[in-house]
Order: sequence, then structure tokens, then C-alpha cells
Amino acid sequence: MSHVFSLAKLKIGQIGEIVELKENGKTTIMSEKLGIAKGMSVIVLQQAVDWLVQIGSSQITLSKEMLNNIQVKEANI
Repeated sequence: MSHVFSLAKLKIGQIGEIVELKENGKTTIMSEKLGIAKGMSVIVLQQAVDWLVQIGSSQITLSKEMLNNIQVKEANI
């Protein structure tokens, strides 16, 4: 079983798999409007004030607060 950690800890270029979305208003909106769901792959493309990540085939920017509400594990690719 892979170690689960916050998306904010994923390094640039590292591929992860979303395993949990913590329930609060912002993540619920994020998952519904952006189509983010458990099991999707994610890769960090850029780290700045807002991070650029690719989730599935969509590239989006997320704040560090939002990243901390997404739990991932390293993908076995």
C-alpha cells in the first residue's frame, strides 16, 4: 500500500493518484465544477503562489489551501 499525503507535497513532475478529497465547501465546489474525483491522476506542472496542476486531461491552478485538501499517493506508472 502506498503512502498517502497532501497534493501540496507532490514535487514538480511527480505523478500521483487522488485518493481522498477532504469534505468542506471549497473542495465540494472544486470537485463538482472541475470534475476532480478519486482515482484521477495528477501531476504538478508549476509551483508558485497558485500551483499549476494537471488532473486527468485538464490543467488548472489551485491555491495551497486547496492542495492541502486533496490527498494523493504516488502513481505506479
